[in-house]
Amino acid sequence: MNKHFQKIKKSLLSFLKDPLFLRHWEETYLSQSRRNNQLSVRVISRRKKQMYTFAGTASMFIEDMFAGIMPFMFYKGEREKYPTRLEPTSPQKERIIAEGISGRGYNRFLADSLCEFVRNTAHSLLRDGVAIYEIVYEKDVSGLIKNFELEYIDPHYLYKFFGSYYQVVLWKAAKDSQERVRITRIPPEKVLKINFPKQFGAKRKVERILRRLWILGKEIIPKFQMDAVGENRDIGFELEEFSRTKYFEVAKITKNFGWHQRITRDNYVTEYYSVIRFLRHRKFEAILRKEIIDQLNLMLNRPPFNFGVKVIMENLISVENVEAQEELLKKGDVAFTDLLKLLK
Repeated sequence: MNKHFQKIKKSLLSFLKDPLFLRHWEETYLSQSRRNNQLSVRVISRRKKQMYTFAGTASMFIEDMFAGIMPFMFYKGEREKYPTRLEPTSPQKERIIAEGISGRGYNRFLADSLCEFVRNTAHSLLRDGVAIYEIVYEKDVSGLIKNFELEYIDPHYLYKFFGSYYQVVLWKAAKDSQERVRITRIPPEKVLKINFPKQFGAKRKVERILRRLWILGKEIIPKFQMDAVGENRDIGFELEEFSRTKYFEVAKITKNFGWHQRITRDNYVTEYYSVIRFLRHRKFEAILRKEIIDQLNLMLNRPPFNFGVKVIMENLISVENVEAQEELLKKGDVAFTDLLKLLK
């Protein structure tokens, strides 16, 4: 009888301590893995509205748009081809920044870390239209930043009210993430938010494009034709015409991005316009890359950092480089092969 009483007492005390079951799904080891001054939590949730970003044509579009945005430093000679530095030079700050912006947290080479950060951020921007990080940092006894990390925050669980950010983790998301239900205030100085460039339609435009690409990529052969085949009926369906029409719609909605749809044949587009789309792709990469690096530099020169430095990577293709080639192409003063080699 005493055992039953103790069990009831334990359950009652547990309920009184947490009457709303806010800690019901929390795994202690996950909470302990976060740094002491980290406010946000990593949320894992199965959002049906966002599943289109991980499937079919939409997924291919995202991959192709961000994969080549930065050099791959593991190739021989790439680090020498794209020298990266701080201006003004500071070995100590360079080490802190290289380790801080790297997703692995231990990278000693600024060029490698910058490429990784820009590529990961571009992926988030193309997927969600915004990339948000919590700045988790530590200071030394003199009050200077001695190390930091950028912890990704899922934008679908972050809201801004009266200048502050709030991460809202409700029951379903908490259960999936093995975290407790919570509403956590995150001061604006601890947040790095990078928005998708406005000249490409910002967040809403990206979402609309991805939804439509997902719909267009769901079926190679439409259901109505498969039903007709099952019933042994000829409805006059032509697969080539269907594919051609779908190609043109995808080309239209991704016109400003210059996406080639992973099609190298010239059945649907002339050589001239394939080069035009190549230039648009390069311009998009240049604009997106500049926006990300500019926002990174702004972060490094505001509280809590105030580093007074600028991260620079040389020899990257700029918007001006692409626009100069566009002008030459319009005038017919450049060979296609020369243009492709120059902006490769």
